[in-house]
Amino acid sequence: MNNKQAKIIVSSVVAASAFVAVAPNQQADAATNIEKLVSDAKKAGTVLKWAISIEGSADGVTQPWAQFNAAKKAVAKAEAALSGASYSDRLKFESQLLEPKTQLQRAQGYLDAITASAKIDAKTKALSEAVLTNNLDQVEAAYHAMTAEFRKQTILLDRVYGQSTRDKIRNVVKGPAEQLINYLKNDVTVHMYVKTAAEQLRVGKYVEADKSIKDAQTILNSNVLIWESSLKKNLDAINASQPVQLVSISRVDSTTVTVKLSRAVSSIQLSDFTFDNSLSVSRVVLSNDGTTVTLTTSVQTPGIKYTMKFKGNSASFTVPASVVPIQIGDQTVQHRETTEVLSLVANFTESYNQPSRNTVRVDIPAGIKVVSINGIENNIAGAKSINVTPESNGNVTIAFTAKDVNVASIDNVITFNRMQNNTVIETKSSAKLNFYAPGKTGSFSNKKIYYVDVYNNYFVTSDGLKYKMMNSANVYRNEGIAVGFDSFKSSLDVEDTISGSYNTTSNSTFEITSNFYFVDLVLDSKFAYKSGTSGYRMDGSRIDLNGTAQPNYEINFYKNSAYIGKTRVNANGVWSFSTNIDQNAISDYSFVQQVAGKATPTTPGSGAKSLRVVEGPLDLLSVSAGATSDNDLSNESLVFTVAPLKNNTGLVLAQDQVVALAGASIVVQDNDGTIIRFTNNQDNTKFTPVNNGFQVKFGTIDPGKGNAVIIAQGKADGLSGPLKVNSIDGIQNAYGLSMQINAGFQITGY
Repeated sequence: MNNKQAKIIVSSVVAASAFVAVAPNQQADAATNIEKLVSDAKKAGTVLKWAISIEGSADGVTQPWAQFNAAKKAVAKAEAALSGASYSDRLKFESQLLEPKTQLQRAQGYLDAITASAKIDAKTKALSEAVLTNNLDQVEAAYHAMTAEFRKQTILLDRVYGQSTRDKIRNVVKGPAEQLINYLKNDVTVHMYVKTAAEQLRVGKYVEADKSIKDAQTILNSNVLIWESSLKKNLDAINASQPVQLVSISRVDSTTVTVKLSRAVSSIQLSDFTFDNSLSVSRVVLSNDGTTVTLTTSVQTPGIKYTMKFKGNSASFTVPASVVPIQIGDQTVQHRETTEVLSLVANFTESYNQPSRNTVRVDIPAGIKVVSINGIENNIAGAKSINVTPESNGNVTIAFTAKDVNVASIDNVITFNRMQNNTVIETKSSAKLNFYAPGKTGSFSNKKIYYVDVYNNYFVTSDGLKYKMMNSANVYRNEGIAVGFDSFKSSLDVEDTISGSYNTTSNSTFEITSNFYFVDLVLDSKFAYKSGTSGYRMDGSRIDLNGTAQPNYEINFYKNSAYIGKTRVNANGVWSFSTNIDQNAISDYSFVQQVAGKATPTTPGSGAKSLRVVEGPLDLLSVSAGATSDNDLSNESLVFTVAPLKNNTGLVLAQDQVVALAGASIVVQDNDGTIIRFTNNQDNTKFTPVNNGFQVKFGTIDPGKGNAVIIAQGKADGLSGPLKVNSIDGIQNAYGLSMQINAGFQITGY
């Protein structure tokens, strides 16, 4: 071994010894380094937390990239250092990194929201610039671009953590953007309707064009528009270019005919209408909407087919005996006697809105007899199918009645099937057609009620026989008890069992032998009146009513005694109905359930279910002053009074009594920037409901005595001067409606 080799070996041994000696210290140093890096990450996360919070330094406009990048870098350094740490150290320090990592995630949402805000602002400015051009095409293009961007970007605005911070960002652009949208939407919509109508006219879609014109005119009539003059001028030009087409003709009675036009007209002339077969027109009346003309004719001869000409178009009808005209599309159930004749018209058009001449197969049910087809006399009894070629206007008209005057025919449906190459390509169906046979003199026992018409004073039993009721002459009983006529009618309903002695020319006797009891109408329990309330309280523009009732019945709805619509109860007995609610007002809703298909009552009646709804926000009215002016809010008891709900005229509608949730809290701020949150049942803070409001007894603020949350520390310790009420959470009325806090409320004299 030479000297050089010996030196190398000795050096290696010394180095190994030195390594063994210092390894424990190096491990300790590494742990200390990780702890410092984690501490730096936590501090950076805290800085970032306040940079993205409106309670901190966030202003909803500036993006705190420096704080974000610093926190991101600090977390990355700490995580890199942890990769070589022991298992126990990783568990220890990774849990400490959760908070700064959470702030990074929240900060990303904050940064994205401000970016989205900038995009919305850019599109809003572009739309504002387009408005200045007075070019509606440019305004429409910018409007669609802006509203599309608004819908896309507002999603990001809603992802910001913290309600106050989220509201701050949204209020920067969302309010102005929505205001501009509402300012322009009517003008843009009318402009679009006008362009659409022009294109529809160009391709011959006259009915569709007429609808577009009407929709545009409706907006013009009910709103003040920016470009109203030019839009009206364009709309009038489009309307004037629309050709008037004859859509249909219907016979009303022996001297009256109605004609449906393809579009509204402003005037009509008697000379525009001529008939053959010596039928003359003596008067024409144009409907208010300008689309229907009522003709007064000379007396029409039964069985004669008349053809009318109007501006190059023609249409025909045949006069059967005692005709009752109905139209395909009208789904009103027909309740008729077997002696009556009905006329049914179905119109068919091609895709280019011209009358169709394709063969139509008419399917006649078994209990129906056809009297005429397109004015030509027939005598066809169902069940049969008839092939018919539509008239030149695309109409197929059949007159029909019951097959046998003495036999009822119930639940009939006639279908019209347009054919092409022996295949049905379009089907139109009538409403249900019921022909009732007149009841015969004699006694009957325990029949089921099929239909009741309380307005025309008759009922029909399940065998289809019709019995007329006279007001004073008949004798009425309900399960053995004598009752009056009105009481009998109000009790009589479908599925009841009835017996009687009927006489077609003199007095009759009717008795309800068994009443059919159905499920009562019930509102969902959430609408139940709470103790001390004058009605169901809500804050919103629509109310969703729901509950249970008799399966498959209909429920009619009334608001302040005016009819507003109806819905059908499903097979499980559940119903729902949504409608607009008057703002800052009391609305009284009534509900009437009845058999589906019955005529709608004009008023709800005294026995109807009812619900009073009081709409309006739950607002704060005032805050009492403190008792001791020592700038120490601890142990002060203040009363917060809830504002009475008033309508637009100042009339008080309701005075809410509130409840305080277990986690109710209040956040106050002084002039030097100190922000503190007091939470119910923490550090001796207590929220207590009182008459017309609630009381807050403020607990300990001193960090050495309690844990009141100091959200931000101002220039001086503690609170001083008037305190701004930033927010109050967890205060609700009896219906769970949360209280709103408007700006300007202060705490003084504490």
